Amino acid sequence: MWRLHRYYLRELAVNASVTFLVLFAIALVSFIYRGIQRAAGGTLTDALVITVLFALDSMQHLLTISFLLATVMTYTRAAQDRELVAIRAAGISPRVPMTAALLLGTFLSFGASLAMHYVIPWVHYHKYHVVADVMRNVILNLRLGTDRIKLLDTGFVMTYREQEAGAYRDCRIYCPRQLQGMESPILFVDKVTIPEFQEDDVMISIVLTGVRDPIGGGHNREDIVFSVPADDIGNRNRRADGDADLRSDQLLAEVLRDVHPEPHAAWMTLFRRCCASLMPAVLGPIGYALGELSRERGRVFALLLTLVPLVLFYVGDMLGVHATVATRNPVFGWLPMVLLALFGVPVLRRVLRR
Repeated sequence: MWRLHRYYLRELAVNASVTFLVLFAIALVSFIYRGIQRAAGGTLTDALVITVLFALDSMQHLLTISFLLATVMTYTRAAQDRELVAIRAAGISPRVPMTAALLLGTFLSFGASLAMHYVIPWVHYHKYHVVADVMRNVILNLRLGTDRIKLLDTGFVMTYREQEAGAYRDCRIYCPRQLQGMESPILFVDKVTIPEFQEDDVMISIVLTGVRDPIGGGHNREDIVFSVPADDIGNRNRRADGDADLRSDQLLAEVLRDVHPEPHAAWMTLFRRCCASLMPAVLGPIGYALGELSRERGRVFALLLTLVPLVLFYVGDMLGVHATVATRNPVFGWLPMVLLALFGVPVLRRVLRR
């Protein structure tokens, strides 16, 4: 029997590995834009790290889908080659070839459990904190990476001709609040200096040097300094950390100590992680059943069948979240497993009793 187990385990492992690598590569490419966008104010290395972290955050979904596709295609191939028929004709129970999928699914579920409860929350938190939030928001809100910089919330807008470290030369500033001695809302400025700032700075200073009025002819030879509170710019649109950023043991500790503001949401998060962890172990037998049922219809039909358990799981997950919000009962977090059981048990019984 172990020869039969090793035979299917090897094929399942190879198919699942190749499928996962392809899907992970696609995920990396699709998250490149997100990484560049989130890395505003950082370096190219920061963009690369953010892209990888976003891809790793979806690893559980990619791994589950890869395993289901590999299982269905492996057993569809075995059914079309009449291997499963020969096994039944030899008096061997169909549970024997199915055991390989169950063993590999259980192993993947164990790894997925560690990932979902400990690794993925860490990844989910750090993918938003590769570049410090305050620094990034200052860059974005002031638009320091463009040639049109919004200086203040009051409407000051600046364009420039040349840029150097921390300074902008030959600038044009639209100033809706007229400065003293100036008649025009549009000013010519020889140099605008925005000094380097740190995340813990209280104020951000903007220095205007050589301000000229093109209409009234006024000329301010003294530097004009604007001081902007860093919190008003750096903390605007700052992401608030949530349950998805906490490990399961930390989340459970907050619930048991009655310090979590929404215990039902915390329990919902824990139950969703448990469902996602159990997915490979549940999909292994279901994938075997779908593969054997696709013997006469081919592999394209088998690939279409893989959509059924995936749609049931993710629709159940979405409905469970909405039901929990409406009823404040976290037991709906198990709805994806219930839907998979309602679909998988009859299909598996039909295949095993044929």
